[in-house]
Amino acid sequence: MKTVLITGAARGIGLATAKIFASKNYRVIMLDRDEEALNFAIPKVKGAKKLVLDVSIRKTASIIRQEIENRYKRLDVLINNAAIAQFAPIEECKYDTWKKVMETNLDGMFHISQVVIPFLKSTRGSIVNIASISGLRASTLRIAYGTSKAAVMHLTKQQ
Repeated sequence: MKTVLITGAARGIGLATAKIFASKNYRVIMLDRDEEALNFAIPKVKGAKKLVLDVSIRKTASIIRQEIENRYKRLDVLINNAAIAQFAPIEECKYDTWKKVMETNLDGMFHISQVVIPFLKSTRGSIVNIASISGLRASTLRIAYGTSKAAVMHLTKQQ
């Protein structure tokens, strides 16, 4: 059975994507740091498995690798969707906020992609990185978010 891992899967694009893959008979692994939201979402996706992890924490990538090796044995698709946003002008964006946005939206995507590449090579699988129009069009209120999503677009090209 083909397997998909979706980060940021508890709501929005992630949840909608999980439903589509489940309808195509994929084994769906839904990852999100918000356990309450994930518990609410899981019953909406037939047969989905959950992982409560925060992609902004580097150790998460190695936990994911172990989970795939030990429980699922394969990965065919990675959907890098997890993201956070803070909407404020640059002078109100604190460095800790900037750092957390980059760690979640960009670094997490990098680390998870890196550890699942061997699985995807063996299944001839795919990575889908979710960006945003904010990565193309600047906004004075999306300094960290927009910059992270522009970087996601470039990361995707580099991959």
